[in-house]
Amino acid sequence: MNAAVTKIMSKLAHAEKTVHVKLLGDSITHGVGGTGFMQNGEPIVAGFSRNPDGYCWAKKFKDFAESNFNCTVVNNGCTGTKIEFVIENFDTLVDEEDNIIFCMIGTNNRHQYKKDAPMRDRKEMLDEFYGNILKLHEKFKATGKDFIMAVNIPASAANEKDGPDLWRILHMNDLNDLYTMASIECGFPFISMYSLFIEDCKNRGIDFESLLCDGLHPSDDGYDVMFRLFMKEFGFEI
Repeated sequence: MNAAVTKIMSKLAHAEKTVHVKLLGDSITHGVGGTGFMQNGEPIVAGFSRNPDGYCWAKKFKDFAESNFNCTVVNNGCTGTKIEFVIENFDTLVDEEDNIIFCMIGTNNRHQYKKDAPMRDRKEMLDEFYGNILKLHEKFKATGKDFIMAVNIPASAANEKDGPDLWRILHMNDLNDLYTMASIECGFPFISMYSLFIEDCKNRGIDFESLLCDGLHPSDDGYDVMFRLFMKEFGFEI
């Protein structure tokens, strides 16, 4: 259990009026990889729509929370996006009525496409991403709303390598380290799904890559693990 996160999420159970929860992130919040993923719901921002029925941790959390508490959960995860996308579209993604904001973003900041050569300096990218975490934190802080930041699950060894069209300059452990440092510096509530996922698989004697459908996105079983781990961090019994 994560005390800072649980303190925020406990407001769902003790709410006198409806609590509005907003989920932000990339494809793993949007639900890519889960059975039935489809952008056939309400529009989010230009080019993106919600995935109302696909199997994923966010849908499972929405169903649980809305069935047990006086709350709404809206998933504004947008597949393929980077941390800059959330910063630039912040005022569209976050609504005035939102009370709690959860954000897990950055997986797509690991690479640079080769068509954009020359290859960028690794330290420059690390510094830039860290600076963007701080910028996003300031945006959340300025709203006066409760917020939680998270880093995503690990990717497969193959996914962490350069591809035919891109350089994989940063890696998921880099993002985990940067979010951890930023949470210590700024004091914001933080969940390392990266570490939790690895530890859970290690304790159960399974290869975490067996829970990925394509080396990056979870399968249905992978989303089940994410949901279980998030619920423990949120302080909910399932």
